[in-house]
Amino acid sequence: MTALALVESPVQLLHVLEWCHATDSAERTQVAVLAPRDTTSRRQLVAMLGYADEEGIEVRWHDPRQGTGALLASLPVLRRQVAAADRLVVGDPFSGLVQLLLPGYRGSGLVVVDDGTATMEFTARVAERSPLLRWDAPENGLRARLRRPSATRARRIFTPSPNRPVTVFTVMPTARMPGLVVLPNRYDWTRRRFARPQVVPGTDIIGTSLVESGMVAAGSYLDQIGALAGGTPGRYYAHRREAPGKLALIEARTGLQVVRPQVPLELELRRGPVAERVVGFPSSVGYTLPVVLASVGTQVELVKVEPAWLQPGVGAGARRFLDRVAVSQPNRAARTAAVRS
Repeated sequence: MTALALVESPVQLLHVLEWCHATDSAERTQVAVLAPRDTTSRRQLVAMLGYADEEGIEVRWHDPRQGTGALLASLPVLRRQVAAADRLVVGDPFSGLVQLLLPGYRGSGLVVVDDGTATMEFTARVAERSPLLRWDAPENGLRARLRRPSATRARRIFTPSPNRPVTVFTVMPTARMPGLVVLPNRYDWTRRRFARPQVVPGTDIIGTSLVESGMVAAGSYLDQIGALAGGTPGRYYAHRREAPGKLALIEARTGLQVVRPQVPLELELRRGPVAERVVGFPSSVGYTLPVVLASVGTQVELVKVEPAWLQPGVGAGARRFLDRVAVSQPNRAARTAAVRS
């Protein structure tokens, strides 16, 4: 059975590698990279191509986001690939481009690989029969109305049925429903490919785009980074969307070394060195890093986003999602998965 994986980010490609390793599917899998526009993600994707080549996975690069002409040139090729696939592997079921391609799929099995905490939202929305719209998307307005039909159709396609089961390959806790197969992502490929990293004193902080996405006030975020750093040595791993000016302020105020990861964070920290304490805000790192760094000796912590930090216009849906990504549960769930592996 041949599989086609639609990948739009470096971490999605990492999780396709993990899925291929877990299911022994590398030689039967082709990856279609639907390349993003931002430079950081493109650079990391190029770096990840070498690992895919090591595993014998065929990768084809597409650039549908480089303008209307590029989109119109890419769509027929991608539609033919989707139509020919026996199994379709998707990294982001909320993607408008992926949702545009889904109706052409005629195969017998759908797989969703981890794309961070969005995987939790995906399974919850399918279980609730809600449109596949992102948690931080505006809840009203013209764009929401335009996206709703394709997002509703995508939810129907991803709803498991007797003739088309759906597999979720994930390290996250997910909603359960009949026909949904949950395959644990234990990061076996990552831990096999990279030896135990060097652990050094200090604190590493995982940056987020909560400020850039309009969720958290910049002043509150900078204050928290300073408090977390506490004058200890360490690194600040920048999110791809963080602006240079903001990163310069963080470096000046905290003394942390700002790092732009060259590969997904899970690989960056597994390659080392990594601090004895790693701190982040509610995000996938609370689930992934305790598994990736299992038995290394690094403590992974999450800091809850307090209501006082949020911008006045943050919607109720976004607030619920941030609350759902609890501080303690992810670490317990991830460590359990790591022990079982």
